[in-house]
Amino acid sequence: MSTNLFFQLPTIIKTDRTILRKTTLADAASLFDIWSDNEVAQFMNIEKFSTINQAEEMIQAIENEPNACRYTIFATNDSIHALGSLGINDINKNKETIEIGYELARNYWQQGYMYEILNSFLKTISPYLPYKTITAKVLPKNVASIKLLKKLGFELISTGQELDLHSGKICEISNYHLILK
Repeated sequence: MSTNLFFQLPTIIKTDRTILRKTTLADAASLFDIWSDNEVAQFMNIEKFSTINQAEEMIQAIENEPNACRYTIFATNDSIHALGSLGINDINKNKETIEIGYELARNYWQQGYMYEILNSFLKTISPYLPYKTITAKVLPKNVASIKLLKKLGFELISTGQELDLHSGKICEISNYHLILK
């Protein structure tokens, strides 16, 4: 698959309470605040960041990855402080799936933000996708994310094991999928 998919996606996606803007290096400091939060990082399967340079490296790695793109999430009334981010983590041509990932700053947990954001994001990107299956990996202890995925129509398709970069240990991972109409 060519990277044309990502060039076709809108640069900005709006919801009732948020604006999603394609992530740039200018977002590093704001995303660092989220990615350095131990409570958030434990569910992202990343090492908790300790420097802004790590956030910059993560953003550059995503920009350089032809099978990934990321959006930074802002409140409609605050374009400086990020609420979180989401995007396409990977495209699997063989399985014809696209994997998404997302995280939200703790101050915005349990307020319906991610449902609003993911619902809008999936509807917006759907016409651009050559594949009709979206997947998401979730740690079984991330109950809120599992509830969110189920509310959006995702179904558990398998469980497996993977290295948890946050803890440095092998952990169980739940794989969910959604078949788009």
